[in-house]
Amino acid sequence: MAFVNKFKFISIYRGWYIVGALFLSTSIYIGASQYAFGMFIEPLEEQFGWSRTQITASLSFTAVGALASPILGRIMDSHGSKPVLSISLLLVAISFSLRPLMTELWHWYALSAIQFIGMSGGTSLPIGRLIGLWFPKTRGRVFGITSMGNNFGGLVIPPLITGILAVSSWELGYAVLALLSVAIMIIALIFIKEHPDKYHSAIGENSLTLLNDSNSVAGTDADWKVSQALRSSTFYAITAVILMGNFTYSTILPQVIVHLRIEGVSVRDASLALSLLAILGMTGKLIFGYAAEIIGTRYALIICLVGQSIFSVLMLKSSNPSIMWTSVPLFGLCMGAFGVLTPLIVQENFGIKSFGSIMGLINLATIIPHISGPLIAGASYDLTGNYNIAFIGVSILFLTATIILKLSPKHANHGLFKND
Repeated sequence: MAFVNKFKFISIYRGWYIVGALFLSTSIYIGASQYAFGMFIEPLEEQFGWSRTQITASLSFTAVGALASPILGRIMDSHGSKPVLSISLLLVAISFSLRPLMTELWHWYALSAIQFIGMSGGTSLPIGRLIGLWFPKTRGRVFGITSMGNNFGGLVIPPLITGILAVSSWELGYAVLALLSVAIMIIALIFIKEHPDKYHSAIGENSLTLLNDSNSVAGTDADWKVSQALRSSTFYAITAVILMGNFTYSTILPQVIVHLRIEGVSVRDASLALSLLAILGMTGKLIFGYAAEIIGTRYALIICLVGQSIFSVLMLKSSNPSIMWTSVPLFGLCMGAFGVLTPLIVQENFGIKSFGSIMGLINLATIIPHISGPLIAGASYDLTGNYNIAFIGVSILFLTATIILKLSPKHANHGLFKND
């Protein structure tokens, strides 16, 4: 009986229910918005006669999500993660549920904008805050586990939509995604709690499933206000690093499989390599999240950026099978780590209290890679017939980000630039 009670005591730790809710939220958001996006293109072309360019142009509304991020971050700091996460999931559900009613192209764009408004509110913002509060001493690896939801969505959602399209219609596909979004929203409403109570704080430190010390401050000795962060050179250094690092998602990742085909890699091998990239991306989240706890987030992020720089250039020689099977998966390992390490370094420098507002402002800068990244890749292909210029250019940005990170103050301080 004592063993059963002890097991029950451990198993009901609420932090892991919160991890589960956040994992599912990122799965539906990223899985449906990015991984499964292309599966709807042909059905929409056939139904409405829209061109592929017109349909894919809706992805530019990811910039709307970046614009909304500071607002959502501010709301989260003031009112907690639950309302922001729930409203973001509701927006996704509304967007998907109304798509079967579309008749005009502007409907498609308007619903896409609604979908992307809550992107950060359904993914990085609540994850960064809640994991920092519930797992302050193991936040690196737990953040890695939670962020695996991105890749899990990519593994689960596309096969689901494939099956629906095979037996029914694209309308049913979006209806199912809407229902899943509502179900996850309900889970979030039930399980999300902002702060651990004393009961959970009393749980020991015997394993990863236990909370280490919920009353400790995660990341830094003091929680910063936005006004203080804006007077620190560290804030701008981190913003520049995150801006440059985000080119990996807008310039390199979408072009990997096309680049491999240009290099003469077969469709089968290119698809398998992309799958390995995704799997190693999941692995990288956990490995680098744990590494951040051991060597510090700054050095883990430097390794991540240098790795992406090296392997993105090596991918240019993918006509050599040995190089291709090495560079593509290892690029995925480092790329997957980036999404875990960026909120951690913000938290490490500025604390939890204003994390949403500060992270939201930093996310605002990602509008630049969201908009210019695809244009750089397109121009590279149009001018040279390949993506070499784009890959090399982004590789240089990664190295530049590494230098900035290395030279920036190790911890933010409350002084002005001259005192940093």
